[in-house]
Amino acid sequence: MHVLYTREQLQKRIKEMGKEITDFYKPMTDEIVAVCVLKGAVHFFSDLVLEIGLNVSYSFVQVSSYAGQGSTQRVRVKSWLDESITEKHILVVEDIVDTGITLNYILKYFSKYDPTTLKVAALFEKRAHRKIETPVDFSGFNVEDKFILGYGFDYDQKYRNMPYVGYIDA
Repeated sequence: MHVLYTREQLQKRIKEMGKEITDFYKPMTDEIVAVCVLKGAVHFFSDLVLEIGLNVSYSFVQVSSYAGQGSTQRVRVKSWLDESITEKHILVVEDIVDTGITLNYILKYFSKYDPTTLKVAALFEKRAHRKIETPVDFSGFNVEDKFILGYGFDYDQKYRNMPYVGYIDA
């Protein structure tokens, strides 16, 4: 396993993102709803919301278009919102935006409920496989075309609990 980003590097950037998000929303509101896209974003979400200087309500969805190392190009919804997002400031927290398929599905669906704002925070953006251009308002890192593991990223549900982000040579 090659380390791409250490825990310290991740935490430093997440702290900066928390400030960016706070600075963006402060003039509009003191409350947002952060929606974690499970399972991959769980560690990022947990660390990020601690750095946001607003009242943050939590919500969770479990949506995926991946199996093994690749996109299936079909979105599978395992769990969805359990409360209204109408007229609320929504921040979707995603681990990685790769093809854009999953995020596009989420944003289209959420926009039907007329949130006041609908923004995206993603720890990583990978452009090598982008199929649908989707907006990422708060981005942590750009990553090369590597299959990353750790800090929530998995390979068939393994390696999520590593405290850093790494990759394995193909």
